[in-house]
Amino acid sequence: MKYRWEIRTGDTWYAGTDANVYLGLSGDLASMKEMELNDPDTSNDWEKGDVNHGGFETADLGDLRTGTLRQDGSNGGSDWTVDYVKITNDEDGRVWLAGVNSELQGNQPKRLVFKWVDRGQYDQMVAQKKADAAKRVSDQEDAEAQQQDAEDARLAAEEEKQFKKELEKQRKQLQREVQRAKMEAELAKLRGQLTTPPTSGGGAGAMRTVELYGVVNGANVPLTQAVRVGGGTVQLLPGARVMRGDGPGDGMGLGGSPGKWSSYVADSPANYGLPVGVGVLGSDGSRGYALSSQFLALLFGSGWAGVIS
Repeated sequence: MKYRWEIRTGDTWYAGTDANVYLGLSGDLASMKEMELNDPDTSNDWEKGDVNHGGFETADLGDLRTGTLRQDGSNGGSDWTVDYVKITNDEDGRVWLAGVNSELQGNQPKRLVFKWVDRGQYDQMVAQKKADAAKRVSDQEDAEAQQQDAEDARLAAEEEKQFKKELEKQRKQLQREVQRAKMEAELAKLRGQLTTPPTSGGGAGAMRTVELYGVVNGANVPLTQAVRVGGGTVQLLPGARVMRGDGPGDGMGLGGSPGKWSSYVADSPANYGLPVGVGVLGSDGSRGYALSSQFLALLFGSGWAGVIS
């Protein structure tokens, strides 16, 4: 903190001194060790009626309260009459004044009591410091709030992402379960249709034809439009179902007793791994073709025989 000192020597006879002068100060915040004073603008300090001054830097003393002023008695005629000591804070303009109006004898410190005579810009600076401090606190709180909001938004986005991921996982699982349930329902329906229709005038060796056809979007279609065959597998096409037809009114009209087996196939069903007297046909939309036991096993599994019995 920068300060200025000002000391006025009395104007009585022999008021001045050639001794060395020392000043110590104490405020409500700190104290300053005694220092020697010299006026930088003159070579002969402390003459009768003179006002000497100078500057110094020290810690912030706060509100100046007391001090000491002394001359060390060096040189002849050292006794020194002082009118006052004035201290000015150069940074905020505060001024303190200590009246002396007495003679200082060698090495006998004079205790100074200061009064605050000018507040300068102190009040405005204190108010500004408080405002600045309050703004810093407010800015810090705003920054922390923004940071917290950003963190909350990040966590919310992460939670939303995880939720959607889990939701998609559950959706796919449900789709698989629904598809499985549909397949099981279709198989149950097929098994429910596994009643051997009566043969017309049939004996034990009567011929019967079973047709497998597809249903897509509620419409009957040839089997070739409901399944895909390749790579040693038979796959049901998306949205398609395979149904069993036992009479000419079902599917493409190939089923019945005897049905259309002999119209398209010259061999016995046994040559295709099928039960004797039970032929199984599929249609490509223009003609029928024999379905083997191997095909049926790929489509229905090991229980294929029960589907056509």
